[in-house]
Amino acid sequence: MENKYSPMQVIDREGDFNATVLDEFMQKTDLYNCGLSCAVVAIMGPQSSESDPISIRRNRTTQGIWMQKCADCVEPSLVAMDLEGSDGSERGEDDTAFEKQSALFALTVADIVIINLWYHDVGREQAASKPLLRTVFQVLI
Repeated sequence: MENKYSPMQVIDREGDFNATVLDEFMQKTDLYNCGLSCAVVAIMGPQSSESDPISIRRNRTTQGIWMQKCADCVEPSLVAMDLEGSDGSERGEDDTAFEKQSALFALTVADIVIINLWYHDVGREQAASKPLLRTVFQVLI
């Protein structure tokens, strides 16, 4: 059974934005009435890095972009945005368009972006998500 804190998929695995789901999410969680007292935290990184609270509760790998309002926050309201893993085998090694687009979406929407990396992957070309990080930092510079 879905409650008002259930995660909702706002962008599907094909990259299609679902305005109806976002509107339902905003109404169900009462975010329309929060004004500026709402913070969005986006979490991105390699697939199966187990850092994101939304996919852990769903017990599956994230596909697309999911959002969930945190239940115990009073002021400001906190929304977690879980992005599909950046090195997912389902998309293939050469398909980086979705991960770049989702990273740019997160940078646009989120107040805080957390990039999760395994310490032993730092310095590796693909495992450390260097192409993704390059996209993120090019936007910021």
